[in-house]
Amino acid sequence: MNEKRTYLEIQVDAVMTGDQPYVLVFQRAKLKMQHPLELEIVKEADPCIKRDIDVSEDEVRMVIQPPSSFLPFAAVKKMSLLSRIRAALQLVSKVKHHSARRLILIVCPENLVFNRALEPFFLHVGVKESLPPDEWDDERLLREVKATVLALTEGEYRFDEYLKFHETLKCSPMAKELWQADHFDALLAFLEKWADEEEEKERSQVHISKKRWNAQRYIFFSAIGLLIPAIIYVLYSFFLAQPKQEAYIQGTEWFLQNKYSDVITALEDYAPEDMPYVIQYELAFSYVMTESLTEKQRETVLNNITLKTDEPYMLYWIYIGRGQNEEALELARTMEDRDLIVYALLKYREQMKGDTELSGAEKQRKLEDIDQEIEEYERERKETETSLEEERTRGEQLPASTPATNLSGETTPSSHESPAINHQESKK
Repeated sequence: MNEKRTYLEIQVDAVMTGDQPYVLVFQRAKLKMQHPLELEIVKEADPCIKRDIDVSEDEVRMVIQPPSSFLPFAAVKKMSLLSRIRAALQLVSKVKHHSARRLILIVCPENLVFNRALEPFFLHVGVKESLPPDEWDDERLLREVKATVLALTEGEYRFDEYLKFHETLKCSPMAKELWQADHFDALLAFLEKWADEEEEKERSQVHISKKRWNAQRYIFFSAIGLLIPAIIYVLYSFFLAQPKQEAYIQGTEWFLQNKYSDVITALEDYAPEDMPYVIQYELAFSYVMTESLTEKQRETVLNNITLKTDEPYMLYWIYIGRGQNEEALELARTMEDRDLIVYALLKYREQMKGDTELSGAEKQRKLEDIDQEIEEYERERKETETSLEEERTRGEQLPASTPATNLSGETTPSSHESPAINHQESKK
């Protein structure tokens, strides 16, 4: 009971427990709420965050369940400085453009979670004249945002220290300049400039080091003929590597703004195999978002594309998006994933149908080979399902005291939607 209360708990006069799900408990007598229906608007604040509200005579209990893939503030704080600045930019932008005036924001580390694209989401929002915070206070909100941004990016002090003692803390010139921003536009401009500076530092990493350049100059004066390879390398860095790095940065900026078609356009001239892992992730994610999938299929695929996903899986979806269906098919075969193989076969078949360079007989032969392979995978799938159903039936017939087991020692795969599940329908 002597545990120190968080800023969020103090501001909304509630008790917060847990971290998946989070639970907020309010004393009903302290609320301005007249009827429980007033709180239903909270459920619409962020559709991706599930909120259940239980109202009793004494308490209002709110259970908040963000997706399991979301990251807490502490996890984002461990990322690179550029990633943290980008997360801060999205936070300031989201607060600035918040238009639902009946929903009142409170910004602090314990009230924030982030998705994989570093977009921030609020665990709790107040309802005007009903649920704390129940009144708008623009000055409070600006102070909270600045303290949160400093805790996330600079991180020399805690959020509450920045909030209460920013005038007396020994802060860096950067932190002092940030705190002087008196509106959100100024704060955004400051963070954008900071992000540009950090991006410039990253771009400089692809250049030749000063020590190496001096050595090459010495070689130049010693023997001009030996310098030719070095000159070629420098020209490559200037004319190819730097534009590529700029394209990577531009693609990331579009990705953070959910402009997936622009991400694809920015990176279309570069081989995915040579891309950094994070860029591969952003490009694969973008292609899936623009692929002709059902929402359930898209959700299934996106659940498998994270910053921990194996590189071949992301390359597969990049190949699919770029129409390199034969390469995608070969990659799916190396991964031995039946659903990915079938989906690549379907895409490859459509490509063959539109190929005007093939003769009619050759095209027909290739289409027949593809159809035959699809039918083989479909037959294997049905045989697997039949076998699993028979094992399940035998298990149900065992005495109640004997738990059903899989005699083969294999775990029954969970049912999940994949892009290739409905391939028979697509084949038609």
